[in-house]
Amino acid sequence: MTNADGPGTHPSPALRIGAPERQVARDALEVHLDEERLDADEFARRIAACEQAVDQTELLRIFADLPAPRPQLPSAEAPAETDEDMPPAVLAGCLSLGLGIPVAIVVGAVYGAWWALAVPVAVTVAMAYADHLRRPSPNRTGDGDPRASG
Repeated sequence: MTNADGPGTHPSPALRIGAPERQVARDALEVHLDEERLDADEFARRIAACEQAVDQTELLRIFADLPAPRPQLPSAEAPAETDEDMPPAVLAGCLSLGLGIPVAIVVGAVYGAWWALAVPVAVTVAMAYADHLRRPSPNRTGDGDPRASG
């Protein structure tokens, strides 16, 4: 089998398959039967081969002489780690600035207390500094003076 199968169809040879992968292969074979690329006997033979396949290589071998569609099978690569969760301090800082500045502008315009603009900024800076102090630093040993060397 060559890499001309397209992305996502040339998996690791040892990656085992299960019922979902076999169903995707059966669906693809039905398309080929409907488009008369396969006769009923060949379709039945390939469906039986799908049921007997143990890994992705065996399953894709069934489609070696057929054009697309081919089963899109998962790869063995782990998904890239994404840090979608925003740290609480960042979320609180965004809320503080996003809600606090418009309120401070209104307070400044109505009451002439323009110093109120400093409040959301100061709160955000204080939260960021507190979060910085809370997180462990690779340079801190946690046992006294960081300048002391054993």
